[in-house]
Amino acid sequence: MRSYLSAFVLAALGTWLLTPLAVRFGRRIGTLDRRTGIPRAGGIAIVAGTILSLAFLGFVFLPTRNLLALGRLRLGAALLAALAVFVLGVVDDVKGLKATPKFALEIAIAVALYFSGSGITTLWLPGGIVGLGEVAGLLFTVLWIVGITNAFNLLDGIDGAAAGAAVFALLAMFATSVSLSQPLVALIVVTMAGASLGFLPFNFPPARVYLGDAGSLTLGFMLAVLSIAGATKGPAIVAIAIPLVAFGVPVLDTLIAVIRRGMRGAPLFQGDREHLHHRLLDLGISGAQAAGVLYAVCAVFALASMLLLNPNVRGTAVVLAMIAMVVWLAVRFLRLHEFYELARIASRGMQQTRAISFNVSLRRAADGLEKAASWDAILRILADLFSASEFDGVRLILQSPGRPRREFRLEGGELEEAKVPILQDEWGVHLPFTVGPQASLQGELAVFRRYGRKSLLTDVNLIVEVLRPALAKAAGRVAPPALA
Repeated sequence: MRSYLSAFVLAALGTWLLTPLAVRFGRRIGTLDRRTGIPRAGGIAIVAGTILSLAFLGFVFLPTRNLLALGRLRLGAALLAALAVFVLGVVDDVKGLKATPKFALEIAIAVALYFSGSGITTLWLPGGIVGLGEVAGLLFTVLWIVGITNAFNLLDGIDGAAAGAAVFALLAMFATSVSLSQPLVALIVVTMAGASLGFLPFNFPPARVYLGDAGSLTLGFMLAVLSIAGATKGPAIVAIAIPLVAFGVPVLDTLIAVIRRGMRGAPLFQGDREHLHHRLLDLGISGAQAAGVLYAVCAVFALASMLLLNPNVRGTAVVLAMIAMVVWLAVRFLRLHEFYELARIASRGMQQTRAISFNVSLRRAADGLEKAASWDAILRILADLFSASEFDGVRLILQSPGRPRREFRLEGGELEEAKVPILQDEWGVHLPFTVGPQASLQGELAVFRRYGRKSLLTDVNLIVEVLRPALAKAAGRVAPPALA
């Protein structure tokens, strides 16, 4: 444990000393933010601090040297892939790559990593080990690596957010790796945690240097890859669940972004200012306060992931309750309207049979109007239809030249001739229609519904497109109603 502490402290101190040099280097190669002019060189400092700290420890301590030598054999492909992701991030920080080629390169790196033997091939489930097979294993690996990599990239929208979240996630992974007897993974992640912490004073609001894509992509990629390496001795749960919970904030933010853009029909790769950190800023708090809130939530998720080390029903229930609480608070106070829409759609789905029943009755009513031979038959059809509807009131108005205005309302299952009062607490759909070449008969069918009721399930378009034309044709075919 002493060597882990030495790695953490050395990486934190080394990165703290290297960050000013990385800032100067970033200015020289042009990694400047186009909006603020602040260098995007934090990733260079973190990667350099991590590598130099591990190299120094390997030079000084023989056990660490042997462990790192083993790491070259076991994690050689993963480290080369991480280097490729780092270079991709640096190029993006300098040149500003488009989203599509970036994702394509990340997917290619993940695919290459899978075929090098560093992919997810099995899942540890309560019933035993389940083999994923070649195709499912490849898809799962690519989804996990690319998803986690970009989750941290998306979180890097305000000062200190991604670097701070990485510290908590890395420390949670360190505790997991130690518990699962994975010293190599534990050494690397604790060194990266120290490096991220050493960089944080320069990135905390107001930032003097940004993490940049070189930093956020590399941190996310290493977290994803090392979590796979550390899951080989997972207990009898889905081994990937521990890092998934530990990465709760970036994962949740990414899922919400995908849901938000998918529901709106917006491109998934198109950026916006509606991430969790942006919603926090919209509440009127400062950037430092928003980062503090994210750190607190990251700490909660990190602690929750520890409960899965010794899985049982009670621990799993506590983890799920904590996640549900965080999600509820986010939806409630950050105004994540997409979740309200999902709940509304789910509610409609559960009650859809009622809507289908009324819509079928509406079509049958339209068929009946085509055969109606009198106004009494028309009124009877409308009364039967709307007596079982979601509307609180129905009004039918008829006006012929030289004749008094006729008004009918639904009362007790019957359309009776009487005035329909317009209430202040209701809204309505008004469907005027005319009959005859000279508009010899003008009418209007209106349906009303009170405010505050549950979401309307009825398809109003069917009333407009099916019932209204049928009513107009029937009104032009039969004799006008007799005087009351």
